[in-house]
Amino acid sequence: MAAVESAGQLRGDVTARSRLLSTSGWALLAIVLLVVLAAAAGFRADFPGEWNLGIAERVDALARWVISARASHPLFVYGFGPLTDLMAAAVSAAEGLLAWLGWVAVVVGVVLLAAPGGVRLATTTAAGLMLLGLLGLWTESMETLALMGVAVLVSLALGVPLGILAGRSDRVEGALRGVLDAMQTLPAYVYLLPTVLLFSIGDPAALIATVVYALPPAVRLTSFGIRSVPAVAVEVGTAFGATSRQLLRKVQLPLAAPSIMAGVNQTIMMALSIAVIAALVGGGGLGREVLRGLQSIDVGKALDAGIAIVVLAILADRISGAWGRRAGRRARRPGTARFSSGRARFALGVGSFAAVVAAGYALPLGEFPLDGLLSVQEPANAVVAWLRQNLFAYADIAVVGGTGAFSDFLTLYVLNPLRAVLVGLPWWLLTAGVAVLALRTVGAKTALLSVVALVVIGVLGMWDLSMDTLSQVLLAAAIAVVVAVPIGILAARSDAFDAALRPVLDAAQTMPAFVYLIPVIALFNVGRVPGLIAAVVYALPPAIRLTDLGIRQLPAETIEAARSAGATSRQLLTKVQLPLAKPSIMLGVNQTILMVLAGVIIAGLVGSTGLGLEVVFGLTRTEIGRGVEAGVSIVLLGVVLDRITQAYGRLENRIVTG
Repeated sequence: MAAVESAGQLRGDVTARSRLLSTSGWALLAIVLLVVLAAAAGFRADFPGEWNLGIAERVDALARWVISARASHPLFVYGFGPLTDLMAAAVSAAEGLLAWLGWVAVVVGVVLLAAPGGVRLATTTAAGLMLLGLLGLWTESMETLALMGVAVLVSLALGVPLGILAGRSDRVEGALRGVLDAMQTLPAYVYLLPTVLLFSIGDPAALIATVVYALPPAVRLTSFGIRSVPAVAVEVGTAFGATSRQLLRKVQLPLAAPSIMAGVNQTIMMALSIAVIAALVGGGGLGREVLRGLQSIDVGKALDAGIAIVVLAILADRISGAWGRRAGRRARRPGTARFSSGRARFALGVGSFAAVVAAGYALPLGEFPLDGLLSVQEPANAVVAWLRQNLFAYADIAVVGGTGAFSDFLTLYVLNPLRAVLVGLPWWLLTAGVAVLALRTVGAKTALLSVVALVVIGVLGMWDLSMDTLSQVLLAAAIAVVVAVPIGILAARSDAFDAALRPVLDAAQTMPAFVYLIPVIALFNVGRVPGLIAAVVYALPPAIRLTDLGIRQLPAETIEAARSAGATSRQLLTKVQLPLAKPSIMLGVNQTILMVLAGVIIAGLVGSTGLGLEVVFGLTRTEIGRGVEAGVSIVLLGVVLDRITQAYGRLENRIVTG
């Protein structure tokens, strides 16, 4: 027995020593790499311009070749050309089908889809769809629904089979992981550059960009569902002689159905969230209305379309969630559902829908009644006009302040100095600081990754612009956390406040970030401050929700023990709840930083400086290479921020769990 213990201890010592040597090796490699690069540059403060790889010129040359070869090269004549026509035809057919059905049949059909969620969800669905027409946006909503519907179908047709393969093969899962990480990390703007180049402006480019953005959750959650099937269930199926195909169809897919439906839900939400961005490359519908409102600074018009997108997103979330819960009940209680009753309900639903379609065809009901009755365009614009007149006009009065004074203060005394510090620091010193931070929190591999990522940003010629973007991200994230954590604490300590806050957070998370820009621009004009404020609003929900969740999920025994010891409400919060909830709060901070980064990039549309503006220039001025360099830099900056903040969350979790 002693020999066994001695052998186990020896193996543990060897493993620990090997890990230490591995860590030391990566750390040494990171230090050597940084010292060599800094010495080669003569320890200059600015990043050496002669190290620029010239990626933009090469990408622009490739773009010129694509444009010249589009009409004659076989790759386009027999490849991308027919694919473009097929996608355009699919979207056009979906729009035509919805128009042919008419508004009554569409409402009835979607309500029937909501039936698994019960009467309440069916009623809410009917009211939500009617609201689209009352806002005067029925046609635009159907265009968005058609584009998003085709995108979701394509995403699921690709994602579910890939997820099944990944779930059943470690090799496939490993090969897909890096691709999916890149697809989820890469800003949606960057997708638009190659899609426009290959598929031109219009619905096909918007469809491809949407599919790329919405595909990862379908693959990941399908794979997760297959891998989560209990090994006992698989072994039982194998013992009964089931083939691989039968095992998949009879055991794995039914038990993985809840996870697959969660993937469907996330795919739908991701597709709807990119509706506005798809409008930048010719996509129609509600996204185009938001974009037009942004371009004309028409707050009311954009708000109407934003509300419609939120309604569609909430309905899609609730309906797909209901189907997911139904799949979960069937997975937990196989064999309890009666096939005959299910078939009868299905037949009744199909019959009802067919009757409504036939009635609508025989008695055309015309356009949506009361079209535009509840539009908020005029009142919203009136409110914005009043605010501009009564806030911006008093910008020079110190007591009243005003949006102009606030914007100037934030720019001159916070943003500009912070940017000056980051840009003024020697690149090698800042890189070393990030590497040390990563080494202390994550490990040596991430420290090396951080060094490589920041150096690549420099050799792409995007160092100063990245530091500009970083200054905005740091300030916006700090503001978001300072605002979100107290709100999350209040929500955790008051059920009434939490219930009132929940729909606001739902709307904030589903409302396109573009919509936030419109009222902010109307009050603050263009520049970095509107983008920063919009990014803060966009990033608040995850920090609020995770702070609330972290406090609420604490064990009741711990809270009771603290109260029994005589802790006051403030002591309970500061000495027990906040320290124990810190891992969840840090996860919220991580998500907030990433969402702020996405929001700041979108702010490039309204004159914000940094990498976001470079991507916009690359898209609008057909400088594809410039946009690609900025897009890659955004990804690298996001990866460094994500890894380090995630590590802080894991560190806090280890401290809390002992």
